[in-house]
Amino acid sequence: MDGITIMALVTAALALVALALIALMFWRGSWLFLVAGRAAEDEAEDAAEGRRLLARRMAVVLLIGCALVATLILFEGFKLAGNASLAWAATMANNVAFVALLVGMVWFFVVQRPDRSKDDAAKEESRMAARARSARLDHLPMATLVFTIAFIAVIALVGVLFAGL
Repeated sequence: MDGITIMALVTAALALVALALIALMFWRGSWLFLVAGRAAEDEAEDAAEGRRLLARRMAVVLLIGCALVATLILFEGFKLAGNASLAWAATMANNVAFVALLVGMVWFFVVQRPDRSKDDAAKEESRMAARARSARLDHLPMATLVFTIAFIAVIALVGVLFAGL
């Protein structure tokens, strides 16, 4: 095993543990400042429930990311063991996990859209303007966007390290 392989496996294992830990903490309602920023300090009950929902949804996405990283580790392990059929199965599982991650990210942002009130629905608005308004991300805390970008960067780093093998 060369240095790059060891570095890729160690980085993937660390990422797997970190993602699982953060997902667990989000699910339990802790560490909300990572996705809610300063809004996590707001004591209003409605706001607190919204932050917990946001964190639980992000936890689901993080767990999908864990599956993606785990399949990369399995693939490399089977490849090193010389088991081509299990390496192929791990590759297929990795492809499924990658598609699931894309679907999970889209789901995360779609369900976070604010609901339209009855007053908004009554307004005459072109379909294009309504789509543009619903596609905006300014209703999300900046911390959510930064955390999402950092999450994608970690997944990309692990993927690049394994691709460099």
